[in-house]
Amino acid sequence: MRGIAILLFTFFFTTIQSCQKASVTFVDIVENTPWGEEVFKEPVFPASQFPITNFGATLESANNQTAIQAAIEACHQNGGGTVVVPGGKWKTSWLELRSNVNLFLSEGAILLFSDDIALYSTPTFTRWEGIECMNYHPLIYAKDVENIAITGSGKIDGNGKKWWTFKGKQIETLTKLYDQVQEDVPVAQRNCLAYAPTSYLRPSLIQTINCKNVLVEGIEVGSGPMWTIHFIYCENVIARNLKVITNGVNNDGITPDACNKVLIDNCYFSTGDDCIVIKSGLNEDGWRVNKPSQNIIIKNCITNKGHGGVVIGSEMSGGVRNVYAHECDFSHTQRGLRFKSMKGRGGIVENLWFENIKMDSIEAEAIQINMHYGSSSIAPRTQTPPVFRNFHFKNITSSYAQTAIRLNGIDDQYIDSMTFSGLTMKSKYGIVIKNAENSSFDSLNIQAGVGPISITNARNIWFRNLRYEAAIDTMVRLYGHIEGVYFRHTNIKEYKFPFQSEASMHTPVVEID
Repeated sequence: MRGIAILLFTFFFTTIQSCQKASVTFVDIVENTPWGEEVFKEPVFPASQFPITNFGATLESANNQTAIQAAIEACHQNGGGTVVVPGGKWKTSWLELRSNVNLFLSEGAILLFSDDIALYSTPTFTRWEGIECMNYHPLIYAKDVENIAITGSGKIDGNGKKWWTFKGKQIETLTKLYDQVQEDVPVAQRNCLAYAPTSYLRPSLIQTINCKNVLVEGIEVGSGPMWTIHFIYCENVIARNLKVITNGVNNDGITPDACNKVLIDNCYFSTGDDCIVIKSGLNEDGWRVNKPSQNIIIKNCITNKGHGGVVIGSEMSGGVRNVYAHECDFSHTQRGLRFKSMKGRGGIVENLWFENIKMDSIEAEAIQINMHYGSSSIAPRTQTPPVFRNFHFKNITSSYAQTAIRLNGIDDQYIDSMTFSGLTMKSKYGIVIKNAENSSFDSLNIQAGVGPISITNARNIWFRNLRYEAAIDTMVRLYGHIEGVYFRHTNIKEYKFPFQSEASMHTPVVEID
């Protein structure tokens, strides 16, 4: 009897062990920032593998969606692991990630998404340019899950050319959607796909909503219908070693949208819009949701093409704070660092740091802070001003830009508390300041071609240890309402006319040592 008892115990113990499923573990990544230490949790998945070929995927199939989704579901139901996409071109349509699943693209693997728009026409919760609604299903989607990843060395091809033709046709749908926001229509009833003849509001390629512990690493991705990688309401996100190569219309690269704790590390961008753009909602709907983007680190990133290297806005009504970008090269963009908003957005953007950044061959401004952005899809219906304050720029070089630095605030909400230190820049035009206050320019070397320092409507602006070289007679021109512009240890006296003023005078207007 004792032997039988031992055998039964062994059987039940072994059975219990076999039923126990391995779980996701985490590796800590520690990043030091100006606001303190941030610790990111990188998910490490169980060893179990689920090759999509085991679920019926074939290279000959016109659409492997059912097989790939079955592999994802099996992986999730068995406690997690890795869904393996082998080398080869695999045609599919929309996919949804589940908790504890790593979608792994092997070397030579290509996920090619169908351009049959009808396949994505199930109304799906999303956020379209800052407004919550029901719209097309994103190509790869995750909502309310945790511990997910897309990794490997393969490629995701969104096959978006057919979608790009929607650009310019979306205003009717977007106007209806914005009307519903004004009327407090519940989000579940904001069905953009019910609008005739079609929505024209394109989905994102990869979109994660309200997810925790997200990793996207190693892959190449591009040619999506609209935004490429769109994180919404997510926490603890790592995007690393990515290639975002896409020329599509509005193909922004990586978009953290009302997210907390995001690390973007060692990524390469060549895009048809902004490379990295941080958002947090549009106007009234952004205020309703009231979630900021915060605690975001960007490092070791390179751009080769794009509207902006790092951009904030214009949909920033929920606020943006604590952003640290450093050790990056934002060359060959229209603008290296760009911050854009307008009256009607509201929201506060504050506590941003940009250090050790290189920018060459910039089409417009190397640094632009603009509260008069005019390219919004829909006009705001209030005049609520945004707030831009506490931005810090240090050790930035630019070998050529049309304009080095442009600050363009609004008359009833000045840009406040900007610091620029250790900048070396060559440009046609130099420093242009309008509607700004309490800001300093320290240890700058600006070769500005033909542009003076232009200051309109400003209070308490300091220039220290400034070397400003331009083929002009006047170094500084003042306009509007000026209350205190100070020059310490600069070369302003080398100019025939140090400054000329068309401004209303308030003592002290200008002080030069």
